[in-house]
Amino acid sequence: MKTIGLIQARMGSMRLPGKVMRPLAGRPLVWHILDRLRRVEDISQIVLATTVAPENDPLAAWGAGEGLTVVRHPVEDDIAGRLAMAIDATGAEVMVKINADCPLVDPGVIASALALLRADQNADGVTNKLKATYPLGLSIEVLRRNVIDWCDRNLTTAQDRELTVKWIFDHPERFRILSLETDQNESRYNLTVDTPADYALISDIFDSLFVAGRTFDWREVRANLENRASIPACAYLESVGAS
Repeated sequence: MKTIGLIQARMGSMRLPGKVMRPLAGRPLVWHILDRLRRVEDISQIVLATTVAPENDPLAAWGAGEGLTVVRHPVEDDIAGRLAMAIDATGAEVMVKINADCPLVDPGVIASALALLRADQNADGVTNKLKATYPLGLSIEVLRRNVIDWCDRNLTTAQDRELTVKWIFDHPERFRILSLETDQNESRYNLTVDTPADYALISDIFDSLFVAGRTFDWREVRANLENRASIPACAYLESVGAS
């Protein structure tokens, strides 16, 4: 079961332009996602999926320099097309999809999702987003190739092709997606990088916890937050609304 990791990234961002290449602990934000995907034993290849927009040239060059497979789709918001390009370029059977605003994605959580998929051959995918128990920012989507191929062939509206994963989750009659959940609900935390305040917090976490050659996990992040005299408002999901 060839499994690839996919980093879905662009340089454009209304609230934090170029965030994927902003530094965290001396490395680009996107490098930390790559580093964490590389630590998942079952992932044999990693793909950077972006678009042909000139602003993404530095990102694509970085990915090529890291030895990644880089795919660039001509339509900016066609996520179904981007996913299909990645699966076609690699011949993979399973994709682990990570958004580029999630530098704290946890290799252990990814491994658990892949184990859940292996244990149920009738499942089309696994996610920890159906029932939110993990912090926002540890979100993962694991999809079999048949799901991606079907969506690329059959989703026709611009909205559905942009919100492909939401379409998949909203149609359980078409695809059987398993829910990965924690024993303790930690969904109150927001650990994505969407705003300058988010970036400042995540930068501080990486400065405190990052050590080359190892990956700190979600429990260490939680301890780091709880040991502070005060936790920034952006660390709580309710403070950011729908962002």
